[in-house]
Order: sequence, then structure tokens, then C-alpha cells
Amino acid sequence: MKLNKNLKFFIKLAVSVGFLAWIFFRVNWSEVWHYLGEIKSWHLLVYVFIVIGGMVISAHKWKMLSDYKGIKLPFSDFFKYYLTGTFINNFMPSFIGGDTFRAYQVGKKGQRYMESASTVMIDRITGFVGATVLVIIFSLLNLKTILQNDLLVAIDLLVLLSLFIDIFLATARHFSFWEKMHNLLPKKISDLIRELDHYNHNSKIIFRAVGWSMLFALVGVAAANYVLFWSLGAKIGILNYLSVIFLISIVSAIPISINNIGIKEWAYVTFFGFFGVSASIVIAIAIISRFLQMILSFFALPVYLKSKEVI
Repeated sequence: MKLNKNLKFFIKLAVSVGFLAWIFFRVNWSEVWHYLGEIKSWHLLVYVFIVIGGMVISAHKWKMLSDYKGIKLPFSDFFKYYLTGTFINNFMPSFIGGDTFRAYQVGKKGQRYMESASTVMIDRITGFVGATVLVIIFSLLNLKTILQNDLLVAIDLLVLLSLFIDIFLATARHFSFWEKMHNLLPKKISDLIRELDHYNHNSKIIFRAVGWSMLFALVGVAAANYVLFWSLGAKIGILNYLSVIFLISIVSAIPISINNIGIKEWAYVTFFGFFGVSASIVIAIAIISRFLQMILSFFALPVYLKSKEVI
């Protein structure tokens, strides 16, 4: 088990190093440092304020999903565990996942770990679906421009396919073979799938969660990052911007690198480059956003240390 974890870590490390090497030779670093020095402190404060707003939205959605499972905790607990999970992902990605921490903290009262794990997984799934819906909406609104780039078309089609797969899996419980599949799976996995399937019995909760996910993406991803684009004078039309920013968030979430280091920066350079945005500007923006989010999540260190003492 430890060998597999180490192998997984080194593969992710190699991927991160590969993307970073590509970026290192692709970008004019003197321009990057120039842009980093141009940003105003009040722009950074606005960015942080909007990011916190996005976290509030995400914590509210997670609480809503947990309430549905009968796990009743104050909103403040969900917010601090969400922030602490982000801290863990930023600073200790090779030891314990932020999602594992979130599930443990919410489920430890009453030993309801299976239910709490399902809330975190549905939180992730609906977050992906929400971002996917926004990708499709803004790609259709900007279809003429999207069709001029084969790579964007291909990736948008893959995103659309993933949405259909999600819908199929959500409705699979209506097919007779689903129960047979449960009998072939290990009990813990089968029980977790049943917990996830419980959400499908109430489509309202799923639609609400997707709606909150879309709001988070619009606020915590699109609006927050647009502040940095605006502050550095990056010239890109709002529709072009919205056509790729959610796509970048999906690509960056693919777990093939350490804390999406390298792949996020590659996505920024590649996708915004389609619209003529300077690689130096977008790398400066990616560095600023990563640095500020890490600093913000560091405020959860006391919560993490306290949880370690309890464990």
C-alpha cells in the first residue's frame, strides 16, 4: 500500500515537473515579474473578499447536503472544515486529502462516516456538473468563436460526454443490472454507492446543489479571477473569458499532478492564449491566485492542529 502511494506521488511529481518545465521555457519571466509588481494591494483585497464569498457558498452547499443526510452541524463548522480541507490540499497533498479530513470531521459525531463521505463526494460531483453546465452554456453562446479552434471543440465535446455519463450513472439505479453489480462489489463500496444513490431519490436536492455549484463557479472562480485580469490590463472579451475559465477549472481538477501545480498554469497559458492573451500575464495571474489562496487557507492551521491533537 505504501509503495503504491509513493509511486502515485512520484508520478504526480513528474507530471508537475513536466508541465512546469514547459511553462519555464514558454514564458518571458522578466515580463511576469513586471506584471507581478504592477498589481495594487486593494485589487488583492477585492480578490480575497470574492474568494471568501465563494467559500461561503461552497460551505452552505455542503451543509445543505449534510442536512439532507441528517447530519446537523452549525454553518461555522462546515466553513472551517472546508477551509481546513483546502489548507491540507495546499500544504500536505501527499499525506492526507482535504476531502478525507472533511468527511472525518463531519462524520465523527455518531460515527456516521459513510454518510459524511457521501456528502463530500456529492459535493464534488455536483461541483463538476455545475462547472460542466457553465462550460456548455458559454460555449454555445460563443459557438462561432469556439468552432474556430479544434482543441476547444474537442475538449468541449469531452466535457459534454462526461455530463451524459454523469446523468446515466445517476439514473442507473432504475436498471435491473444495478442490483447485481452491488452484489459483486466489496461491502463498503456497495454501501457508499447506496448512500450516494440516496440523493437520487430527491431530485430537488441535486438540482439545488448544482445550482449552488454554478453560483460558486461564477463568483469564486470567474468573478475572482476576472479581478486579476482587469487589474493587470489583460485584454479579453467577457464572453471569450467565460468560455474558457470554467473549462480551465475542470482541467485543473484532473488529479494527475500535485495540487494541480503545472497543469493549472498550462491550462491558463493554453486556453487564454487562444484569444491572444499574453502568456506572461496569465502566468502572473495564476501565481497571484495560487499564492493568495494558499495564504488564505493557512488561517485554518489552528483548526488542523487542534484536530490532530484530538485524533
